[in-house]
Amino acid sequence: MRQLYALLLCLCLSTSGWCQADLPSLIAAWNDTTRSAEDRLQTVKDLHIEFHQQYPDTVLFYLKEMCDLAESAEAPLALYSAHNRMGSLLEKQGHLEEALISFDHAEQVAIALGDSARLGTVYGNRGNVHVQRNEYVEATQHFNRAMDLYEAVGDAERANKSRMALGNLFMIIGHHELAMAQFEMVRSGLRDAEDMGYFPGLLELNMGWCAYELEDYERASTLYASALNTLEREEQGFYVAGCYENMSALSEELGALDEAMKYRVTAMEMYRDLGARGNELSCLLAIAELTLPSDPGKALRVVNDNERELLGQTGYEIKHQLYSVMYQAHKALGHDAMALQMHESFVLYDDSLQFEKHRLAVIRAAYEKDVEHQLRAVQWKGEQEQSRQEVQQLKTVLALVLGFVAVIGLLVAYIVNIKRRHKDRREELMSEIEELHLTGGHTLVLETPVLELNRALLDLSLGRTLNDTDWKVLNILLEDPAMTNRSIAERVHLSVDGIGSSLRRMYLYFDIKETKYKKMALLHAAMKVSSEQD
Repeated sequence: MRQLYALLLCLCLSTSGWCQADLPSLIAAWNDTTRSAEDRLQTVKDLHIEFHQQYPDTVLFYLKEMCDLAESAEAPLALYSAHNRMGSLLEKQGHLEEALISFDHAEQVAIALGDSARLGTVYGNRGNVHVQRNEYVEATQHFNRAMDLYEAVGDAERANKSRMALGNLFMIIGHHELAMAQFEMVRSGLRDAEDMGYFPGLLELNMGWCAYELEDYERASTLYASALNTLEREEQGFYVAGCYENMSALSEELGALDEAMKYRVTAMEMYRDLGARGNELSCLLAIAELTLPSDPGKALRVVNDNERELLGQTGYEIKHQLYSVMYQAHKALGHDAMALQMHESFVLYDDSLQFEKHRLAVIRAAYEKDVEHQLRAVQWKGEQEQSRQEVQQLKTVLALVLGFVAVIGLLVAYIVNIKRRHKDRREELMSEIEELHLTGGHTLVLETPVLELNRALLDLSLGRTLNDTDWKVLNILLEDPAMTNRSIAERVHLSVDGIGSSLRRMYLYFDIKETKYKKMALLHAAMKVSSEQD
């Protein structure tokens, strides 16, 4: 699974200096209560600047302490900085709800200060969180709002970084051509700029992903190599790990599986050291996929050991990937029943994933209609540029709203159609079962059915011998095909799980393809075989 990195504006915009000191000395300086509040608050800022990548949990602890001191010392700028930095670290660790709460606190302080630039930073950071939560409309609104605020105060550099975040959003919805065009414009503005730290590396990392998606693998490799060099130099641990993760995907695509495994393991170990458990789990799952062809048993153990946590991750893709690995592993090991069960879960999430892709396609189509206008808008100057951009923003919001309305309409129509088909199929099965019963002159349920199942004929047709449990279950269904598993279990004095196992086994025997009324379809198939005895 390749990784996308939206620009974290807070780190670029709230860092005011650079301090080179060791961690113990900074902690000791913070704990020295004889120093002024101003000096102690600056110490925590320095600690964040130096060590937020290597020791995020430690830095979070002292940022919370910084909040308390800033409030008691009535230092609003320091309070804003602490909340903003906390939100950034929490977002990187995947604690999105907590990150939004921190950014809400930072927003309140920025509004009280009347500081448009700091307020723009909050909107940009909050937009990043909405991206990770797959809330793309909200993300677009926040990124555009951040850009408006920066342009209003004449801050072209920060507005440019907000534009990069919008490029990331285009990349997420799958419009990689437009995303690459946005990134190229951002990159062209950096050539004559002063040293911008890790920002060029982050830009090249995302450009590498676009090149990969556009199947320009040679350029993707070059961009990843340049990004890795910059990000390692700037000690940006999270992004270095992400670069290794993307390089692994590229190597896998090119057939260099050993190299892909090496990069993926490196990324996983870095995420583990950084406390980014969600990213670590994603790498574990990818490693299991790489291991699957050569050692399905080992791949299965990896995912089984982490199944609960993997299912707890947000989004359909990681669950889709999990059940795909489990299905293929069980199938390769000859565990047919478990393979069937995993395949059913895989199909469930595959349908959800396809729906999500369709939703993104609708959003992408709305953007594609105005691509030329967006590309020209960033080149216009003065009042004409500002006016055109405002019109474009309104059109974008309208297109997104219409797109979502269309998706909702399609979803409703799909659900109604599925329900109708299920109802029709149930009635069809019941009608056919009733007809088979009527050949004996009696009706289903109201009278004891004359048609009896022929065990010998069933065994002959299936090429195997039905066990006693299976035979009892079939005869109970003959009396009432709509009977629940629990009711059947009570009749035969077995557990509900035992009945479920028996039914799944017979679904395989009779090659039942139904997804809704499987028991009715099973009985119908058995009755048809038995009715052929004449």
